[in-house]
Amino acid sequence: MRVAALLAAIVAALVLGSGASASRSRSSWAAYLAPAGACSNADSRSAAPALQRQAMTCLVNWTRRLVGARQLAWSRRLATVADAKAHVVIQCGDFSHYPCGVRWPSSTATRYRPWNVFGENLYAGNLWLRTPRAAMLAWLESSEHRAVLFGRSWSRLGVSVVVAPKLIGGDNMSLWVLEVAGRN
Repeated sequence: MRVAALLAAIVAALVLGSGASASRSRSSWAAYLAPAGACSNADSRSAAPALQRQAMTCLVNWTRRLVGARQLAWSRRLATVADAKAHVVIQCGDFSHYPCGVRWPSSTATRYRPWNVFGENLYAGNLWLRTPRAAMLAWLESSEHRAVLFGRSWSRLGVSVVVAPKLIGGDNMSLWVLEVAGRN
């Protein structure tokens, strides 16, 4: 358990550290972000969660369009799964893809849907690093997260953003969960 907590802290530090460049746009991946104004509320730290989810959806689809990948349609089911995942992460205090040992995606995502492949990105940030743009840039700076963003099998996405009073050593962290699904 200690090893898992240490690993989660290291991953979180890497994600938070890479997110710092989101405010300065010094990353070579910043060119893959939608320009300011293209996605409403992409730079907002205080917009309502529904508006932030819309901004993240816009950012994901803008970037996918840039690399020649198809646009992803919103899935209420995947958004519900993303929201449930965020709450499990917060309740367990375990910033990982398998918080408290819970396998993902849940049966909620797989039931009655023609999907057989799934992907997930997580991000946590506070202060100026809590925006949709900061989360997206952090994902773009990671090859594993880019693989999820640019996956050719995906057809649907769901996004959640939940504020955690305490998570990975920070206060008032915005926890982003992106769930994607499709067929091979």
